[in-house]
Amino acid sequence: MHRNAMRLLGTALWAAAPAVVAAPGETTLEKVTVTGSHIPRAESASATPTLVLTRQDIERTGLSTVKEVIDSLVGTSQLITGTNRTLSDITGSNSYAAGSSAVSLRFLGPQATLVLLNSRRLSPYALHDDPAMVTDVNALPLAAVERIEVLRNGGAAVYGSDAIAGVINIITKQDMRGLELRASHEAATGAHELNATTFGLTAGVGDLAEDRFNVMLNAEYYKRSSVMWSQVMNQVDRGLGDIYPSFGTPSVYSFPGNNFDGEGSLPGCATVSDGLCMYDRYGRFEAQPSSERANLLLSARLHVAPALQGFSELMLSKVRTGYTLADPAYGPPDFATWFDPTTGRTRLFTHRGLPKEHPFNTTGLDDATLAYRFADAESQQVVDSAAYRLLGGLRGTHGAFDWEAAAGAAGSRVENRVRGAFSDSGFKELIGDYDLAHDPLFFNRGYVLGGPNSAAVLGRLFPEFTHTGRMRQLFADAKASGTVGTLAGRPVDVALGADLRHEDLRITPSANLASGDIVGYGVAQTEGSRTFGAVFSEVNLPVSDRVELQAAARLDKYPGFDLNLSPKVGLRVQAASNLMLRGTLEAGFRAPNLVESSTTTLSSYDNGLFDPKRCPQARALAADLLAQAEKPGVDEATRRALLARAQVVESLECQGGVAAARVSNTELKPEKSLGSTLGLVFQPARDVALELDAWRIERRDEIGFRAAQDLILGEDGDAAGLVDRLPLTNDRSFSAAEQAAYGGSAGALAIGGAAAEAGNWCKRRRS
Repeated sequence: MHRNAMRLLGTALWAAAPAVVAAPGETTLEKVTVTGSHIPRAESASATPTLVLTRQDIERTGLSTVKEVIDSLVGTSQLITGTNRTLSDITGSNSYAAGSSAVSLRFLGPQATLVLLNSRRLSPYALHDDPAMVTDVNALPLAAVERIEVLRNGGAAVYGSDAIAGVINIITKQDMRGLELRASHEAATGAHELNATTFGLTAGVGDLAEDRFNVMLNAEYYKRSSVMWSQVMNQVDRGLGDIYPSFGTPSVYSFPGNNFDGEGSLPGCATVSDGLCMYDRYGRFEAQPSSERANLLLSARLHVAPALQGFSELMLSKVRTGYTLADPAYGPPDFATWFDPTTGRTRLFTHRGLPKEHPFNTTGLDDATLAYRFADAESQQVVDSAAYRLLGGLRGTHGAFDWEAAAGAAGSRVENRVRGAFSDSGFKELIGDYDLAHDPLFFNRGYVLGGPNSAAVLGRLFPEFTHTGRMRQLFADAKASGTVGTLAGRPVDVALGADLRHEDLRITPSANLASGDIVGYGVAQTEGSRTFGAVFSEVNLPVSDRVELQAAARLDKYPGFDLNLSPKVGLRVQAASNLMLRGTLEAGFRAPNLVESSTTTLSSYDNGLFDPKRCPQARALAADLLAQAEKPGVDEATRRALLARAQVVESLECQGGVAAARVSNTELKPEKSLGSTLGLVFQPARDVALELDAWRIERRDEIGFRAAQDLILGEDGDAAGLVDRLPLTNDRSFSAAEQAAYGGSAGALAIGGAAAEAGNWCKRRRS
């Protein structure tokens, strides 16, 4: 993947700008550690482009979460679709990683963006985003943040895997004393229902310099309300109605329903229009899901000896995200397919109408068309997640070197609970068997059409199902940096270090998902663990008073492939007292995550698919059916049947769906990248700094999978068996005569037969 961009940052770096370029004769500044280097330095502007957002900057934004602040920065992206989408808990209810929020740099996706807390990795969210493993920034309290540093080019040579697009390092407050209380409430000006409230407490005791210790506690609580579209519909741009004519309109899939072949509205309907029962579907279409978050951060530092300091950190978070789901609609032309893990085949759920024996069917016709809404399904999704990180370590000075070592544990647990989909066995028990040619008791068994129904009946028909994920990590790291000599009268600084990490991931579906009993839902299952490590080094070489060369290299070893070397070189030129030129060239990589490389199976339902071998014929047939329906003398029942069939045929072949089954690939190799930057920093005044950077990232051997639509479009050029079609003798759309008349020669996509395989899930591809 090639990415080219030119970014002009006209941001005033309020706190950092004075240190960007040193004025002649200025005294040596205190060294600080800047993201992108293990070597503390006096100058905050190095060869690597880095944006620093201070606490003051964060407060000026007026934003209330870490996710919102990062998304507001130049260079971050908020894509919500596509392979490299940026996940949000507001829009991500359909993701396996629902409830989490990720961040992304350079439009390369969360998997190419490394997120750190105090320069160390956080545990990934324990559920994946098909198949991305992401860092959930909802678990981080904004009130505890002292600054956010964004490394705007790759950082694999310093931090290892995942830093292809850059690094976001969130630095918390240090040496806090006293008590600070914060509270905020925000609401949309035109729609007060869209609101969120935050309470925060930060307390610190002990002066590190005088008392030789400091302990800081931060606790934060965040609550966001649930809002339906019906509550804010008056704030929606009315121009949407011109683009989407049905936007905001009620639905004929209603409660207690409509009989299209008969009298229309069934008895007991509250809102009838033109003889049909109407339903306000936007009363359960959610504009904003609810969220409650409790985050705690406890840190301590202790001077053990004059040149030795101990430190520790504990981070805990608990997040609950609640989604109100739309009530299930029932009736043509909808259908559902899903993958049955017990048989390795896809299954098809079809809608049946009311039999002639049903008391609500007064037409005398069998299978009278029913449009119904299960408004009593109590459809909802609740995601509970918890994350932690505990670490302790020592740092000190030995001669000309500063050193630090730490060890700890991190992890997360997520439970995604959903209700609102049919149990296949429950449907057949309480409503009827949709596979039978004729069922005289269909919709006249345990479930009462139009209600009321008992909690036991609804629980059997719409049971709760879950995915539970658990991620655990153990880690240890050590590094040292210092001056080893001089060159051109300036110090030559080096850094050396090592990382070691073990991680274990388990993702488990509930029994009713694993048995294939939940209609239309996919199943995710992962089990894997691994141990990996790295060694790294870095050097700053002062070529002259105005030119500095930076070099870094890191060796990473993951199970299953050879040592990976990530080198980097950077050049910093002080062209004038207020002008600095800089450039970098580096190699990066991303190791396959545990979902991609461990024992993983995943099934999903892909809809809206265009079948090039059948859609043109289906559209031609639909046009002829519509023409027949408008002919004079056609009775109303025949007209409705022709209109319904035209809609069904075109939907099946031009916007259809298939169940896709994917498996992991244990032979995967890491992604590789080559990144370069070229830029300048210009400081026209003391408190103003302008940055101009051009960057390019070439991403090779990207890990991914071919979507179902890609496989269907490339069917003739691929190996046989990737796309499964039914025989023409079992055609859902065309009769034998219509096959001959409209030129149909390919069978329908097997929505009810074998799964449409989405290729080798993580097959390597070059892009």
